[in-house]
Amino acid sequence: MGLDQSNQLHHTFLHGVKQKNLEAAIVFVDFRKAFDTIHRGKMMKILLAYGIPKKIVDAIRVLYDDTRARIISPDGETEEFEIVAGVLQGDTLAPYLFAIVLDYAMRKAINRFEEELGFKLVKRRSRRTAPVTITDTGFADDIALISEGLAQAQKMLTRVETEAAKIGLHMNAKKTQVMPFNQEDVNFILKSISGDTIAAVEDYLYLGAWMSSSEQDIHARKALAWSACNKLSKIWKSDLSRYIKVRLFRAIVESILLYGSETWTLTKELTKRLD
Repeated sequence: MGLDQSNQLHHTFLHGVKQKNLEAAIVFVDFRKAFDTIHRGKMMKILLAYGIPKKIVDAIRVLYDDTRARIISPDGETEEFEIVAGVLQGDTLAPYLFAIVLDYAMRKAINRFEEELGFKLVKRRSRRTAPVTITDTGFADDIALISEGLAQAQKMLTRVETEAAKIGLHMNAKKTQVMPFNQEDVNFILKSISGDTIAAVEDYLYLGAWMSSSEQDIHARKALAWSACNKLSKIWKSDLSRYIKVRLFRAIVESILLYGSETWTLTKELTKRLD
């Protein structure tokens, strides 16, 4: 799922939850050094399981076999050491490999449990008509788990954490947070497998956008846009042509202001503020 798609889905989802006063819980999962911890041996097996030709997997394996590095510091260089985990960052292949491995872990954790653990967008109508359920969204390693209740959220989080650990991904409980909505059991506390408490929050900055309301997100975007605008004061006062100044404003300032605007629910007052 793309960044804009993921943000738009969350804002639309939250707007519907608040408008209809529905119960929901979103767990924003943070993995520690995600790209650096993927188990390479299991990654190769997963690629084969996804139907990628063995010839291609063997070519990828060559890139990862016997990779070594050394650390350069003011005190000199260290001895070479072998790198045994993580995807090689800096090329176009790395995010693709990471997405496949993470998708495998998410499927193992959630497949066949969607109706039990996820949020039902459309209820089951009959035995033949299954419900329409959403369980998670993600962009790279930014995963959001979506449930109807905190007890369901706990089960799904435990399953995801367990399966992710098998491929080398370990959850950072201190940065993982949950946004509960209209929950009856307000004292329910989510915990990681190790027993660490998952903090409950009223808002969360997900993929650069605040989740709870369009007004809060617009307020934050305006502040960032003004900051960018003020840093370019020398440009605005310079002898550059108006045409160039407008181009710079649109590229640098306006793009910051309107980031994620596709997901906003605008009132007349908010539209006036933006104008």
